[in-house]
Amino acid sequence: MKMKLLVLTLACAVSLPSFAADEPVVVIAKADVDAAASAVAADDDQQTEPGSDEVTSPSAEDLAGRLDSITEAFTEARNTLDNLNRMRFSGYIQPQYLNDERSINELTGVAATRNRDQFSVRRARIKFAYQFSPTSRFIFQPDFGTGGAPTLKDGYVEYTEPWTTWRNTLTAGQFNWPFGFEIMYSSSSREMPERSNVVRTLFPGERDRGAMLSGVGFGERFNYRVAVVNGTGTAQTFDFNKRKDVVARVGGTLGPLDLGVSLYRGAELVSLTGLTRGREFDKERTGIDFQWVTPVPGLGVRGEYIRGVQPPNPGVAQTVRAADVDGWYAYAIQNLGTRHQFVVRVDEYDPNTDTNNNATRTIGGSYIFHWDANSKFMFAYEQPELEDSDPDDNVFTLRYQYSF
Repeated sequence: MKMKLLVLTLACAVSLPSFAADEPVVVIAKADVDAAASAVAADDDQQTEPGSDEVTSPSAEDLAGRLDSITEAFTEARNTLDNLNRMRFSGYIQPQYLNDERSINELTGVAATRNRDQFSVRRARIKFAYQFSPTSRFIFQPDFGTGGAPTLKDGYVEYTEPWTTWRNTLTAGQFNWPFGFEIMYSSSSREMPERSNVVRTLFPGERDRGAMLSGVGFGERFNYRVAVVNGTGTAQTFDFNKRKDVVARVGGTLGPLDLGVSLYRGAELVSLTGLTRGREFDKERTGIDFQWVTPVPGLGVRGEYIRGVQPPNPGVAQTVRAADVDGWYAYAIQNLGTRHQFVVRVDEYDPNTDTNNNATRTIGGSYIFHWDANSKFMFAYEQPELEDSDPDDNVFTLRYQYSF
């Protein structure tokens, strides 16, 4: 019994610094104390001479060694708990069925088809966030969807300065282009299956590699993001030209209205017919976006307009020049309670404003039923139309999403 009290006293002495440092405390169970006491008793029995009733007391060196072992075990357990507390996991999966009027029951190769009517997993992402300190963070997000090999969506580190209220943050790695609203709006929250046509065309993949500085000020009513990136997105693992692209957005909040202005300036090296070494073309985008919580209960409206200069596709004639392009989208989102959402979206993209009747306008809508806090069903229908024709290319999407 005395040895139990001795072990318990030593354990409490080791645990006291945890309370003083206001850190997670490792709780010592009675079973652990009993086990430790039994071990000590066994050692004491070994120190008793055969045929003698006198028990030899443990030496100071023995007690110090046992104390060091307990301290080391507690320290290791506490470090493990600290590391787990710094790690955060989140993610979502989007299984879906898609019906496309362009589908044809025809093969185009051994493993290729013109059939677009498919069950698939559109996205399957898990996000790892490790917060080592209040001023540094590591983000890693792979995507296992679309039926191909896993791809990296986000992979970057953040360093936030602690000296001002602006929370100025330096981000380095692979991240979303800081342009407009829809690019940075998560696919797990978006009310339509895919982003608008203009965004998908001018910003394929939504991400690039580079470095970004961002911050929030004036009572969180103003925010900014400025980045220097390769300009090739994530489809290429390298940059074709030495010149880097600059992309930025500044935004502000005026009560129920959020406004943003975006700018993209860069260049792209394009290989032309008879000029395989390529020629540099300007790549420019300018945009304005808004998000408005209307006075109508549950009704939100958002939109964005983008115009710019788009380099030609590789392999065209040397006489070709970059095209002036523009596009826009508008959403109306009506929430009914916490379970029902009705959405209408109209978007348009013109690949060359100097040419008539080549813009594509898409009218679409969706109904979203929130099954619970983690899962929802989406029923969406989209109808693209050219200015001078309406080919059979309407798309119906049934999607289920689970997030955590």
